[in-house]
Amino acid sequence: MSVRSEYIKKYTNTVVKASQGTGLFPSLFMAQAILESGDGQSSLAATYNNHFGIKATRDWKGKVIDMRTREIFDGQEVYIVDGFRWYDNAKNSFYDRVKFLKENSRYESHGVFKAKSPEEQADALQRAGYATSPNYASTLKWIINTYELKKLDKLLIKKN
Repeated sequence: MSVRSEYIKKYTNTVVKASQGTGLFPSLFMAQAILESGDGQSSLAATYNNHFGIKATRDWKGKVIDMRTREIFDGQEVYIVDGFRWYDNAKNSFYDRVKFLKENSRYESHGVFKAKSPEEQADALQRAGYATSPNYASTLKWIINTYELKKLDKLLIKKN
């Protein structure tokens, strides 16, 4: 079994439960976790349990780890050191991702919670500025379709 398949299997229940009643698609949630954490292999995910690259803003009350990260500004790739949220376990990262999106009005105003499909939700996340990569939404869509992650959305519907 590949690292990616193992990651999907390991976090499917967490993703589906954390998505319940939020308007967030589990398929997109999992695609983001895969992309942002490198299938759980990045040091941010493996050591600090941050599977979504969520930075520690001033209002964050938890632990912080400063790490080097790649950003794209005005089409230019740059590396900066920034503070990231540090979680006690991976599950907290998944639930905090939902809280983070809900608490930041830019995600609501860009249609993240009103999206009718995971693809629409990926576009809304990009419009809202979740990541600086100009290919962020298209990469998420590719992961969703390549790894048949829409089957996770069906698990959510069954539980409602």
